[in-house]
Amino acid sequence: MADSPGVLELTHPVRWPVYSARARARCAELLAAGRSFDYGHGPEIAALEDEFARRHDRAFALAVNSGTSALFLVYQALGIGPGDEVIVADFTFLATATPLFWLGATPVLADSGDDSGCVTADSISRVLSPRTRAVAVTHLFGHPCDMEPIRELCDTHGLALVEDCSHAHGSTDAGRSVGTWGDAAVYSIGGLKMVSGGMGGVLLTDIERLHDLACLAAGFQRRCELTVRSPRLRELSDVGLGGNLRITPLAAVLALSHLVELETLVERKRVATEQLRQDLIKLPGLRLPHQRRSVTLGARYGVNLVYDESATGVPRQEIIDALRGRGLKVGGPRTLPLHRKSVFAGHPAACAADVTTRTGGRAYAYRPSDLPTAERLAASWLGLPADYLHSECSSLGDLYAETFGAVWKELL
Repeated sequence: MADSPGVLELTHPVRWPVYSARARARCAELLAAGRSFDYGHGPEIAALEDEFARRHDRAFALAVNSGTSALFLVYQALGIGPGDEVIVADFTFLATATPLFWLGATPVLADSGDDSGCVTADSISRVLSPRTRAVAVTHLFGHPCDMEPIRELCDTHGLALVEDCSHAHGSTDAGRSVGTWGDAAVYSIGGLKMVSGGMGGVLLTDIERLHDLACLAAGFQRRCELTVRSPRLRELSDVGLGGNLRITPLAAVLALSHLVELETLVERKRVATEQLRQDLIKLPGLRLPHQRRSVTLGARYGVNLVYDESATGVPRQEIIDALRGRGLKVGGPRTLPLHRKSVFAGHPAACAADVTTRTGGRAYAYRPSDLPTAERLAASWLGLPADYLHSECSSLGDLYAETFGAVWKELL
C-alpha cells in the first residue's frame, strides 16, 4: 500500500453533512421565491418542530439558529442569573457552559462519573452547593447519561434538569430516547451533527411558560403572536424579549430531511463504524470505551477508541503523528474537557476580563487533578474520522484497519 497522504486523502468520501437531491431542490425553490428568511412560523419551521416534538413525545419544540442559542434560551427562561450556579459536565462542548456567562451565572464543572465520559448522579452531587439552581448533562459522543438517578437527584434538591443532546441524535437508554428526562432538552442541528441544517438548534420542553419565554427571547412580532400560548405573555409579542435567534426555512428543510431518515442514517453509521472498531481493538493497546449495556448509540458524533500507552510503550501523540503521516484523519477526541479551556484553566487574560465580572467575581482555576476522570479519558482516547464514516464505506474502514496495522508493526 502506498504511504502517500494524497493517495489516502482521495479515498475519503464526502464529509458529512450530505443532503438528498430532494432537499437541495426544495432549498432552490425557497431561494427562487425569495424565502431565505421567516419572521413568522412558516410550514418548513413548523414541520421541523412538530417532528422533533413527536419523536420525543414533548409538548413544545422551538427551532432557533444554533444549539448554543437554544441552551441560552433555556437558561434565561429558567430564570438563571447573577449569583446562581449551574452544574455542567466538564467533558462537553463549551456551549453547554458559555451561555451562562451572558446571564451572569456561574457554570460549575462536574467530573465524568464513569469511563463513558458522562456525568453521573454521584459526580454531580459532589459539586452541589446552596447556590445551585440547575444541572445540565451532556450525552457525550452519543452515549446517554444514566438519567433516572440524575432526575431523582434534581427532584430531591429542587433543581431544574437540562439535557444537552447535541452529540446524541437517535441514542436511547432501555429503549427511551435521550431528551425525554429533563425539564428541557436541547439538540444542535448544525455543523457536523447527524441531523444538520448547516446552522440550527432545537429546544424541547413540556413546560408552557419555559417555551413561551424562550420563544419571546428568540423572536418577536408574528412568530410570537402565532406560537406563544399564554395570553398574558403574548402581549409582549410586539418587541419580544430582545433577541433575534431565528432559524431560516432553508436550515429547517435541510435538518428535517435528515430527521425523517434518522433511523436509516444511524444504522448506516453503525455499520460503517462497528466493523472498523472491532478490527482495531485486535491491536495491542486498543479497546472500546465503556458502554452501559442498556444504551444504544445513535448518531455517534464522536467515534473513539481507548489507547493504553502502558501496553505499547509508545506515546499516544507518536501514534497519532504516524497515522496522520499516512493520511489518516485521526487525533484525540473531538470535544475536550472544559477544564482545559482558557477561561476555566485560570488564563490570566480571562481572569482579568469581563468573564470574571459576569460570573459574580469568580476567577476559574480548575486543574487536571480537580477532574481526574475526564482528564484521564481525554488523554487516552483516539478519535476516528466520524465525519466520513456516515455510509457503508467498507473500503475506507478496510484502509484504516490496514494502515493502523502497518503503523503498529512499525512502532511496536
